[in-house]
Amino acid sequence: MGWSHAGQHAYVASLGIAIPYVIVAFHTDYATVGILLSVAAIAGSALQSLSLVVRRTSARVLFTIQNIGSTVGAVIAALAPGIYVFMAGRLLQASAGWPQHPVGGSYLANRYPAQRGTTLSWHVTAGNLGTLLAPLIMPLVIVTYGWRAAFWALAILLVTTVAVVAIWLPSSWHRITAPNITEDQADSERADFWHRLRTLMAQRPVFALLLAGTIAAGGQGIGIVGVYTPGYLHSSLHLSALGLTIVLTLLYVGAVIGPILMGSIADRSNHRFTLIANYGLGALALLVFVFVGRELLGLALVGIAIGIFSYSELSLRQTVFADYLPPGMSRAGFGVFFTVSQTIGALWIAIIGVTVTDSGFQAAFILMAATFIAAGLVVIWGTHRRPAIAGDST
Repeated sequence: MGWSHAGQHAYVASLGIAIPYVIVAFHTDYATVGILLSVAAIAGSALQSLSLVVRRTSARVLFTIQNIGSTVGAVIAALAPGIYVFMAGRLLQASAGWPQHPVGGSYLANRYPAQRGTTLSWHVTAGNLGTLLAPLIMPLVIVTYGWRAAFWALAILLVTTVAVVAIWLPSSWHRITAPNITEDQADSERADFWHRLRTLMAQRPVFALLLAGTIAAGGQGIGIVGVYTPGYLHSSLHLSALGLTIVLTLLYVGAVIGPILMGSIADRSNHRFTLIANYGLGALALLVFVFVGRELLGLALVGIAIGIFSYSELSLRQTVFADYLPPGMSRAGFGVFFTVSQTIGALWIAIIGVTVTDSGFQAAFILMAATFIAAGLVVIWGTHRRPAIAGDST
């Protein structure tokens, strides 16, 4: 599950690193790229609602299809003659990747309920390992062979994710069915499911966490920071390829250790408080990043902090959300969680892109920080102490 997630993150991180070169090659700008990326992200996020109806298809089947689609998306990007075909590769990858968060989160939360915060943080961290691979590989390949070759290298990496989930994921190839269920019982079960889902979504803490997600998406790691930070370092600060690699690598090191660290702290203390603290510290790191100047050491140190807090937000908020999910509603609940938060939140990719074009990178990073502050206030308003959920022994 983790290596599958790593492949998804590697694609998005590679995209961010390649975008400055793609913009030059296709004679376009950040506003156009931001809008196209936003369209792809919205489509991929909206498809996560499929988890509400695809409740009995095995995780193994879903993730195998997902990773085949992502591999084809990388090949399309490598062969693209223009920006629209290039972004079509991202659209395919985003659309194919819908199971990773809702199905993956449900799969892991159900298997390890007593270590929910830690387990879900490992899921995010495994994805961030893919993010970390990108600056270690992509800049060197781009400088030596060009950005198209870098996407061929990415396609090879994604082929391995297909093999890993198809061979080793502990999940059946067959549809998950409940034995001895009559048609009338199945109809009753479906009606009860939708009633339970509506009741769950009407709860104030659940609504607050969904709202916080749509806001915090403006400063989140994989969709925003991972896309626009390379452009800031390359186009605004004019760092060398070596400087770019150093800062991005350390940022992504923070992204790897951050969710594990924050998830462990959350499990040992309080899920809600850790999420709120993460919002405050993440906002501070984003603000400091654009005021530290071109000094490489300062950029690297603040980059680590951004990696820790921006990339921990999703797993922490997911952990708090999982605390409110009753038994039997895990996959559906996560489906709503990611569909609502990320579909609406994907608009931030376009908003940040337009902000960069019109006002510059500094204004864009200030806006990212503001989204974290606003999301933290929403969580404070809408949630209370962690509820006791059946099956949760922590």
